[in-house]
Amino acid sequence: MLNRYNPHAMHQGYYRYPTISGDTVAFVCEDDLWTVPVEGGIARRLTTSLSMVITPRYSPDGQWLAFVARDEGHPEVYVMPAEGGEPRRLTYQGAERVEVVGWTPDGDEVIYNSTAGRPPREVVLWRVSLEGGLPTQYPYGLANHISFGPNGAILLGRHTGDPARWKRYRGGTAGVFWIDRTGSGEFTRFQPTDGDLTAPMWIGERIYFVSDHEGIANIYSCLPDGADLQRHTHHEEYYVRYPSTDGKRIVYHAGADLYVLDLATGENRLIPVELRSPRTQAQRKFVETDKYLQEYTLHPQGHSLLLTVRGKPFTMGNWEGAVLQYGEPQGVRYRLSRFLNDGTRIITVSDASGEPCLELHTPDGVTRFEAFDIGHPYRLEVCPTADRIALSNHRFELHLFDIEQRTLQLVERSEYGMIEGFAWSPCGRWLAYSFAPNERTHIIKIYDTETGAIHPITQPEFRDVLPAWDPDGEMLYFISLRDYDPVPDNLQFEMAFPMGMRVMAVVLRKDIPNPLLPPPRPFEETK
Repeated sequence: MLNRYNPHAMHQGYYRYPTISGDTVAFVCEDDLWTVPVEGGIARRLTTSLSMVITPRYSPDGQWLAFVARDEGHPEVYVMPAEGGEPRRLTYQGAERVEVVGWTPDGDEVIYNSTAGRPPREVVLWRVSLEGGLPTQYPYGLANHISFGPNGAILLGRHTGDPARWKRYRGGTAGVFWIDRTGSGEFTRFQPTDGDLTAPMWIGERIYFVSDHEGIANIYSCLPDGADLQRHTHHEEYYVRYPSTDGKRIVYHAGADLYVLDLATGENRLIPVELRSPRTQAQRKFVETDKYLQEYTLHPQGHSLLLTVRGKPFTMGNWEGAVLQYGEPQGVRYRLSRFLNDGTRIITVSDASGEPCLELHTPDGVTRFEAFDIGHPYRLEVCPTADRIALSNHRFELHLFDIEQRTLQLVERSEYGMIEGFAWSPCGRWLAYSFAPNERTHIIKIYDTETGAIHPITQPEFRDVLPAWDPDGEMLYFISLRDYDPVPDNLQFEMAFPMGMRVMAVVLRKDIPNPLLPPPRPFEETK
């Protein structure tokens, strides 16, 4: 049974990577280590790290905390006294991915997984002495987790990452377990459920783990032979993530909160945390604005800019004048903001209602078009002559929205790929766009907004994307990936295509000569 606590009565943080020893839980918040009593209370900060801290683990005797930090560049394993003190670096391998998994049963070595000396996705297990020195690689091949059972038994987790990052994944790299039940060194595949498995913990006579085979990842357990499957947590919204155990209890985080599961009583409850933090990272500060610039577009007359900075739209003159913010000051994210053709109104995509919707900002107020299902828009372009916009979304659709008539029209939907760019003609009648007719190619098409006719411009032979019109509307430019000239790669032992793209142009009228050919001249110039 999950006892509930009112989290809104507490000073809130986002709590991750818990580990437990005795009556104390250590966890990560604001990229630092904290501790809190298992019954809840005021949290105490242990570190003020120069970098992000992840995956802390208490030693079996509760005297040490091992964790991963990036204080000197790459993620490495550190150790510090559990009560606080100066961290000490244990590894110097320069890997891209490192996570502390636990400790050896005698508490003399820290166990961690790492990509050290291997390709980026190949994770293996290592151990390093509490006193430092050269790490030792376990001879088990690819593995993310390890847990020790009685009489030398070993349980390995392969591809056992964080299922919350790819919910209900069932592909070839879903988490699986391998088990040596007798300590003989012979491993067999162990799959107690058909879900994405992670975090194996051999506790007493049962094996505890996380699985999402029922939709949301929760903690389950079974016997070493896979029998007697039992469910221990009952979260219905957020996945159980990064559990760890002291042999009697399991702590984990779900959503932004910490929970503890008592294995003896079956009680599962939230740990109420009072985070008395100054919240330095959330305080108002002056920053280099270019780091937060997301989008920009020029006014139709060229005298000002429309910027999107940290999800907020602003307009500003090119040389002088005030900076004006549009929309809600806080709490709403805006994107794909554009001037309409008259330069006095702005169209944007807002999440104020919870789902993306179009908003029209005028000097008289804001109009929100919530009745139209536009999906998750990726691109948006404004017609230069009328109150119409074109937008593409995550469903591989291209839509036209008429602001005056308040109508949404589907131009075309691909079964195979994204709409890779589109552009209005200068007269506003034609819309050129890149369409995927199959899984391997994109072609350029032109849509006639007056008749509804669609005209293919290129053939499905290459990947033609990002169309653009010339100012007179007589030529159409686009980028084409069509140069298959392989050259040796400088970093990997294979061939590569570093110069595969070309700028192409299509002449749209028969009477327009090829602009790349010089006009013919007579043999002798007339004087």
